[in-house]
Amino acid sequence: IIYIPNHFRTNFLLGKHPQIKIQSTGDYQASFAEMMLERYIKVASIYRVSFDNEEEIVKQVQDVLSKTVKIEMTSKLNTNQLSRVSFYYNFANYSILAGCVYVICLVLSSFKEKNIQKRTIISSTNYRKYNQILLLSNSLFAFILWGIYVLLSFILLGNIMFTIHGLIYIMNSFVFTFCALTIAFLIGNLVSSKEAINGIVNVVALGSSFLCGSFVPMEWLPNSVLKIAQILPSYWYIKTNEVVKTLEVIDFASLKPIIIHLFILILFAIGFMILTNLISMKKQKID
Repeated sequence: IIYIPNHFRTNFLLGKHPQIKIQSTGDYQASFAEMMLERYIKVASIYRVSFDNEEEIVKQVQDVLSKTVKIEMTSKLNTNQLSRVSFYYNFANYSILAGCVYVICLVLSSFKEKNIQKRTIISSTNYRKYNQILLLSNSLFAFILWGIYVLLSFILLGNIMFTIHGLIYIMNSFVFTFCALTIAFLIGNLVSSKEAINGIVNVVALGSSFLCGSFVPMEWLPNSVLKIAQILPSYWYIKTNEVVKTLEVIDFASLKPIIIHLFILILFAIGFMILTNLISMKKQKID
């Protein structure tokens, strides 16, 4: 229902901006009709400034509204679907890190019993080889956990995982899983108490997830928090997921930041392994 005030035509031509009142059901057809009316009056108001003749104003408005605009899609990137994938793999930061730290620390704590530790130290196997064997053994669990998470992504997220974007997400999570494995291995060599493992999981997995954007999107976090988070591997893993989400063209220039982030994760993993070997070397002394 359109309520047109008295002398609307005269007041409009005089530039007094008379207001039309509208009541509608609010459905699609009513909203569309209201939008078309407002559009017509807005265009007429523009031409009223240039033309005094009513017929000329009507003619100009009709000419303008009869024109169509050709719209060309410059990007076919499915941002909504990629956002879902990014959220799924961002959450993997907590799932993979917590799973690795909890299980691997429990396994390594069994090797920290005094008698077992003494037998290991006096054996012919040096600490480097010993650590390599344990790391390879525990990597079996870590990559089974990663494989289950990737398999679920194919089931839950669909065809997007078969694209180059999906492949990058999978590759990024694989490198992070290796990094999480070395983190868990380092913590397992530092901690002997099984009772302390639950607390460590909360500090390491939950803490890094909140700081680095696993639960709360990065764009919502303060810059000061993100600067602190850069010292954690989780930041670079989640940062890569956020870059992939906006990746339109796949070439070396666009992949360069992703390659840098993966390289940083590998450096973190190497650093954790070096620290683990140094700790193992210092623990060779038998009390």
